[in-house]
Amino acid sequence: MSAQTKNLDSFYSAFELLVKTAKKAVNSINEDPSHLVKFCNIIQSARENRIHLVGMGRSGKVGMLFGEMLKNIGYEVSYLGKSLAKPVRANDVVIGVTGSGWTNFTTKAIQNAILRKAKILAFTGDGKSLAARLADSIMIIPRGYVKTGSSRAESTGKITSGAPLTPLGTLFEMTTMVIGFGVVSGLIEDSIVKGFNEGINIVLTAVDSTLHNIRKNETPLQHFINTIEPYSLHPENNLFIFGSGLDSVIASISSIRLSHLGIHVKSAYDWRFRNKGDLLISISGSGVSSRTLERVKSAKLSKMKILGLTSFPESTLAKESDILLEIEGRHEEVSVELRQISDLSFFIPAFEYAAAITLDSCVAQIAYNLGITEESMRAEHANIE
Repeated sequence: MSAQTKNLDSFYSAFELLVKTAKKAVNSINEDPSHLVKFCNIIQSARENRIHLVGMGRSGKVGMLFGEMLKNIGYEVSYLGKSLAKPVRANDVVIGVTGSGWTNFTTKAIQNAILRKAKILAFTGDGKSLAARLADSIMIIPRGYVKTGSSRAESTGKITSGAPLTPLGTLFEMTTMVIGFGVVSGLIEDSIVKGFNEGINIVLTAVDSTLHNIRKNETPLQHFINTIEPYSLHPENNLFIFGSGLDSVIASISSIRLSHLGIHVKSAYDWRFRNKGDLLISISGSGVSSRTLERVKSAKLSKMKILGLTSFPESTLAKESDILLEIEGRHEEVSVELRQISDLSFFIPAFEYAAAITLDSCVAQIAYNLGITEESMRAEHANIE
């Protein structure tokens, strides 16, 4: 199928389904906000204690994103299983992120935390799972995997037509991400429910604007996808994906899905092994992050291709990228380095969410274009966690 005749139906179907699922989850929470209030009250009870996040794979990365947001509003946060994890003590709060609710490492950590008299919260897709039954309060998030391109597509279950919507938890992970942003927004307002919805609206507005802009001019997205595709067909070439601050977590989340396409995705630790013809995807809401631009500069010296995602089409990153996707959500052209030493440390990461679902939707389109099945993507997923 030539670039001229390719359509973006799988991209749009994936993108719209991810947004629809998030909106459905928000509506469900608002139908009975008492669960949201209880969840937030337990977090607030740890203001003088510590919050611990635990999860595996992309769920763990989404948990890390949530934890970094909590840090930005003054909570002390630790990540269980990491080298600098702190001890769990009485009245600390442990938050598990697990779509199935049965992930072994996550549930074992929760059980151990209970023995230490910690309070337990969970983001999970199964209200009857072990994690849910152990928790003091839970957020039920739609989960499952589907295929795009079907008018019957729902937020859970299996659809039998179209391209795979990057299976193995995409709906759960992307929805947990946006719900987490709403929770943090609720924590800083006098009214938890009002703050929750205000934060959610900021995120969804950015997502809707991003999709609107893509529809107006599909050419950059088509070139973006066409540039990534050969790296699935020729895995001897490497793909790197990089960002700073919260953007680095989005890069890590997206790198896992890209690897499921059979792409040889290298970590930031392997940057020294880059070669001519390798690909760099750079994510920077501001487009001026010094650490991200340092990678771009060295990538150019190595004659790598550069794809950029930013909210500012006139930024340095935009000008240095071979192909640019303009992603809505960031309103100040302030680098992560300056943000960390200013009064702008807290913000709703609308750009990050819009970038994450854009990249996941690109994966769905590439899978369709290349005939990559759910089974082959699943075979590329880590199987020991």
